[in-house]
Amino acid sequence: MIELSIVVPAFNEENSLIEIADRIEHTLAEMGKAESFEIIFVDDGSKDGSRDILQKLAKERPFVSAVFLRQNAGKSMALMAGFFHCEGQYVVTMDADLQDLPEDIPLLWKQIQRGFDCVCGWRTQRLTSWSRIVASRIFNLAAALATGLKLHDMNCGFKMFRRSATKNLYLFGDFHRYIPLLIHIQGFKVTEVPIRNDMRKYGESRYKALRYEGVLDLMTILFTYRFGVSPLHFFAGLSALLIVPGLTVLAILVARHILWWFGAGEQLVDRPLLSLSLTMIMVGIQVFLTGFVCDFLLHHTMREKLEALVAANVEKVL
Repeated sequence: MIELSIVVPAFNEENSLIEIADRIEHTLAEMGKAESFEIIFVDDGSKDGSRDILQKLAKERPFVSAVFLRQNAGKSMALMAGFFHCEGQYVVTMDADLQDLPEDIPLLWKQIQRGFDCVCGWRTQRLTSWSRIVASRIFNLAAALATGLKLHDMNCGFKMFRRSATKNLYLFGDFHRYIPLLIHIQGFKVTEVPIRNDMRKYGESRYKALRYEGVLDLMTILFTYRFGVSPLHFFAGLSALLIVPGLTVLAILVARHILWWFGAGEQLVDRPLLSLSLTMIMVGIQVFLTGFVCDFLLHHTMREKLEALVAANVEKVL
């Protein structure tokens, strides 16, 4: 029976693949898991010799599996492919660059055994550029302010999960950066543990320090967290910001026009404010209707998948 699945996404990391497999095997043997683990390498469309090395590893070592993507699809897709093919009760994710040490897996395991569903590595002495550190702190701060999840290093690729916490993960874009946040939103228990960080031994990082796509993905996650099951609440509030001022200005203009009939006030025609107020009202109505349609479609879909939705949120039944 497989207890631990180690998912390792790799892109052009031919120099480190054998070493990381050796070190993971040695670490898990020391943990007493020599017969109950698997390593799943996900080759993310590498252009170097990674494919040949992984094919050899999978042939020579029964605990190694290799998943090959047709093209470079990104880390999110690579992780999803690994999650789909793993069999363990617990899942570890780590990058193939050996900056995070396989020897620290017991630190994550200890926290999982305390009842947490997700344990995120915290690189207290991160050996990377200052721009990456600043970008990471910005993302962590934004997530903490919006959701209450306080982590120092959310984007660390070294994590451990209970299998139940990964079943409802849907990663695309740059969502891999926010896996702990996605799990936290679903009600699972998330924590972090300090780990060591080493210098990259081969090549250079395959990812930019700060990508605007990551910012957009964070906005999507936060919006979904707040209004995922009630989009009309968001659109109704936004429409009110347009309709209420528009109606107020229109009412004032109409009142002044009525006074003009009695010799005071001003005529309603040819007033720029009239055009502005009507435009705000019409745009506000369209925004509200957009929310109404989103709410209708969402609840119609939820009714069809209500059983699966309930099952995903039930922790246990006594």
